Amino acid sequence: MSQGRPPLVALRRAEEIACQRGVLLDAFVIQGSSYDFIFFCSFCPVFVRVRKIRAHISDPTDIALPFKEEILLFRRLPKTAVVSREIRVVSPWGAWQHFLVCDDSIVDIRYNGLPVLPVDPAAGAVPGKMTASGHSAPLVSTSF
Repeated sequence: MSQGRPPLVALRRAEEIACQRGVLLDAFVIQGSSYDFIFFCSFCPVFVRVRKIRAHISDPTDIALPFKEEILLFRRLPKTAVVSREIRVVSPWGAWQHFLVCDDSIVDIRYNGLPVLPVDPAAGAVPGKMTASGHSAPLVSTSF
């Protein structure tokens, strides 16, 4: 992905959203790092990259190619129970999408960090809920 101007307005808005979840780390502390900002949510650091996109992302795996560099960067961070890695993207019309970068998958999350659980149209079931056959539909795990 080519480097363009930094998305300053998007960064400010992403920081405002992050402040609703936790405490934002002073930008001077991470100046020159590979992350746009870091905030603490329940004593857990969340590393964030903010980017602009031209179209809505319908599947989390769709960010794997255009954001390959950011994903590789995040996967260098050790994934523990107390570290979170997020990519936040904003469309030209101002719609935000948030993605959690795991070691082997990318998960679509809400602004508050909870996963978006899409309805599986083939099974007619909500993931994690019991179906008529007594089985549970799988939870979100978008591996690639």
